Amino acid sequence: MSNRFETEVKRINGYLKEVVTFFDSSGRPISQVINPIMVELKPRDILQIFAGSFLVASPLSFTEEIWQLSISLNKYNVYALGLLSLVISALFIYLNFYRYRIKGHFLNFIKRILATYFISASSVILLLLLIGKFPVMETPFVALKRVIIIGFPTIFGAIISDYLK
Repeated sequence: MSNRFETEVKRINGYLKEVVTFFDSSGRPISQVINPIMVELKPRDILQIFAGSFLVASPLSFTEEIWQLSISLNKYNVYALGLLSLVISALFIYLNFYRYRIKGHFLNFIKRILATYFISASSVILLLLLIGKFPVMETPFVALKRVIIIGFPTIFGAIISDYLK
């Protein structure tokens, strides 16, 4: 005797939810499970992205090793870090938020990736500006390298905090 179930998407308290209703053998509902569907980028998500990026960027921004690495690291390695973070974060966002729901939500998928990158980079820039280690006027390429190097783990912190609801 196997249970039958039915799945539907509903908006509950302003958020999309997947409601799974289980039925007994006579067709009567016996229970429901409500799962969040995280395909929309809401203000709460943006705040969680900021919190996760600050959580990771804060200790890294204060280390002299990062400041020296941004001066000495080859530009191709820095670009590779940026590209690697883009690929891994896009895969993580796709697999955990949009895997079975990309149809009709592709624009939201792109918005979430771009928002994560913009917010993470903004938090790194803000921290570096506050501690006087963002030399954008003197050596802009070093400033960009610092954002990419610190942004590499920061993006992952942002994505994980966004994922934990």
